[in-house]
Amino acid sequence: MTSLPGLPNAFFDAQFRARLNKQADEATQKTDDYAQKLESASGPDMFKYLLLINVAAIDKYVAQTRIQAQISFQLCKRVALWSFVLIAAGVALAIYSTMWGDRQLGAAELSALAGIITQFIAAVFFYLYNRTLQQFNLFGEKVSGAERVAISLLANAAIGDEGKRDASTAELIKALLSMPASAPPTVPTP
Repeated sequence: MTSLPGLPNAFFDAQFRARLNKQADEATQKTDDYAQKLESASGPDMFKYLLLINVAAIDKYVAQTRIQAQISFQLCKRVALWSFVLIAAGVALAIYSTMWGDRQLGAAELSALAGIITQFIAAVFFYLYNRTLQQFNLFGEKVSGAERVAISLLANAAIGDEGKRDASTAELIKALLSMPASAPPTVPTP
């Protein structure tokens, strides 16, 4: 996210987080509304509300994950910047001590070591940030599979001919039961 001249990044970060928090709250409200409607639904409407609940849950998860990822990334950047400053200070002290000092490198070695340790910490934070994004992608794949199942069930329920609908329902059930638990659902369309 780039900032405009004269405006700090913190301003945009706060606006971005506020917008994402609002999206998460709206998604929670939608989920609650759809859950209430699901209680009185029957037939194809049940699948429709299940799908809508799933979509609202995805919206909430996406907003929360984006907030977490942004916070993690900002923390990583800060730690990496400060560790660079520590390493640069250590190198500067080492050069100064070697050229004009009495050859005592204790402070220079200490600040360089502190910089290296904080660089390691920053690397760990970046690794955790990467893991967050990988988990987000994995969850997205799983939810996408669940949506395909819900859409298939909704489309199946819309078949007007009762015989064809029953045959299609049987095929959907066979396809769902034959899938391994770890495989993303790919069911044939009716």
